[in-house]
Amino acid sequence: MTLTEPRTSGTPLSRTFAAIAAVGPARLSLIVIGVIALFMAVWPSLFSPYSPSAIDASSILLSPSFAHPLGTDEAGADVWARLVYSTQLELVIAAGSVLVALVIGLPTGLIAGNAGRFVDGAFTSVASATLAFPLVLFAILMVASFGTTSLSLTVIIGFLFFPRVFLLMRAQTRSLKEREFVTALRVGGVRPTQILGLHVLPNSAGPLLTLIPTLMAEAILIEAGLSYLGLGVDLPASTWGTILEASKNYYVTSPWYAISAGLVITFVAAVLMFAGELIAESANPMRRRRRS
Repeated sequence: MTLTEPRTSGTPLSRTFAAIAAVGPARLSLIVIGVIALFMAVWPSLFSPYSPSAIDASSILLSPSFAHPLGTDEAGADVWARLVYSTQLELVIAAGSVLVALVIGLPTGLIAGNAGRFVDGAFTSVASATLAFPLVLFAILMVASFGTTSLSLTVIIGFLFFPRVFLLMRAQTRSLKEREFVTALRVGGVRPTQILGLHVLPNSAGPLLTLIPTLMAEAILIEAGLSYLGLGVDLPASTWGTILEASKNYYVTSPWYAISAGLVITFVAAVLMFAGELIAESANPMRRRRRS
């Protein structure tokens, strides 16, 4: 007889995805995110006929029109084209920073949650110290030290996020290791690494899937904030944050320029956070019952 965790059908991860797919608004939000991430990032030319780097002295700071729905910038480039073509790097930074946080936070959280007091205390102290430091100030110090390339921004933001992944994974591990099926696996001679990797980690899929879109939204906002302070990616690379920073000198004469970039950042961040909340409700039957 194989000792495994109790389950209804499928793996914990597949059950989580099934619960998400069963909720209409959650599915709709994820489709919107997928359209933005895939189509605009991979095929930006489908959304705009203009080049984001085009310079046209005769079209500087034009108002929104049929030809240029969001107007043009200080170089005469189409603002909508710049926003569309910046989607790829923006989402690379957002998704990459979450990946960095997962790479650091998942194994350390599993180890800390299953280890003794000394190891647990050491890892938790590092995570708590990172969380206690003001996030924006830490990011500014790191960017000033390591540069403003897209890679450095991704790693820095990911390091800022890892304590939250770590604490979530630590809490899940400590909770799940007291469950009967884990005790049965341990008594049955299953190795601790197998228990953590094949049983504890998959059973933590729901909370992790809830956290990922929220962290991506925060990464977009952090990148925009750093760019507004002049600490965005180096030219000629462009993100939504660098477009917003470039527009700050034209608030009065061309308000649509700044408003366009600000609305895109706000909308995408809001959709990601909303998706995270809906994933949490989809994966947690108790929350669904309270809401209904």
